[in-house]
Amino acid sequence: MFRPIYSAAVILSIIASYLSAGPRIEVDPKTFDYGTMLEGKVEKIDAVFIVKNTGDAPLKLETVRPGCGCTVVKFDSLVPPGKSVKIESQVNIKGYKSGNISKGITVNSNAENEPLVRLMITAKIKAAIDVSDSYLSMDSSNINSPKVLFLSSQKKNLMISDVSFKPKKDGSSDAAWQNSPIKLKHKWIPTDSINVDSSHVFRLEIYSSKNSKPMFGEFILKTNHLDKPEIVLTGKY
Repeated sequence: MFRPIYSAAVILSIIASYLSAGPRIEVDPKTFDYGTMLEGKVEKIDAVFIVKNTGDAPLKLETVRPGCGCTVVKFDSLVPPGKSVKIESQVNIKGYKSGNISKGITVNSNAENEPLVRLMITAKIKAAIDVSDSYLSMDSSNINSPKVLFLSSQKKNLMISDVSFKPKKDGSSDAAWQNSPIKLKHKWIPTDSINVDSSHVFRLEIYSSKNSKPMFGEFILKTNHLDKPEIVLTGKY
């Protein structure tokens, strides 16, 4: 019985033809990393994704859906074989505080290989002023022993001009605060220390005063930093 013998070239050609059959999608990159930015310096992140049709039939991007309302996209829905289009996106991060950002975009298409593709936009916001503690607990029984905080910033002449405590009224909601904050004595001490990111280190000493019972609320630090004029820390006084 006759059995056909196929060469390696023919076999590879058949495989290649199979792999390119129909519309096929390839996206570069799938994750766009903006990198690190300083708090308050960037309001919008622009990210571009290149979509290529590696198949032999038209690729149709049926939906390109951002994961939240802060992200908008613009794109061409039809990609001819062998051609590429852009998905242009923009993330509004105005008012975002320090921390990591991760925004998703879901692409649905008629691709044979990957009909659903998830794209990511990532970034990191570095605080304009880093504070060693996010929660303060003052000891009113020892007014001569200060609470010590360490702050760091790229601003070499950073200053804390005022420290106050705003107590929450007993039995009230989080939004109900007393009208008059309590002024607290403080001492601001620049140091010679510099962090690995070239930020300058400062020491803040906050002194307590006698009070009848512990109060919970917010410590408010006034600064001379244009991007961070006020630091708010929760705590007990």
